[in-house]
Amino acid sequence: MSLPVGSRWTIKRGSVGTETIEIVDSQGEKFTAKYVSTADQSKFSGEVCVRQREVISIKQLNVGPKYVAFHSGLRETSDGGGYTGNWYDVAGNKGDFSLVKQ
Repeated sequence: MSLPVGSRWTIKRGSVGTETIEIVDSQGEKFTAKYVSTADQSKFSGEVCVRQREVISIKQLNVGPKYVAFHSGLRETSDGGGYTGNWYDVAGNKGDFSLVKQ
């Protein structure tokens, strides 16, 4: 499954807050995205893989402060198709996250 170019997604992380990302490129299972709700210059790259269930993996990179975070989760069929899972970053932060199409 690919995420449509131009689609916007709400990314929620308990300790970080809620932001919006937009898919800027999508080819097959892989995609790239950027924030559209904040001045943060992070770039997101990820992929969606499917077998019995659909899983997503996203790397967030901001080269200025050398920040990296990883998010991974499963597609939820009961909530309209969003993803839920966990995230970790190089500063030692971690928690639950969700990604829901706007």
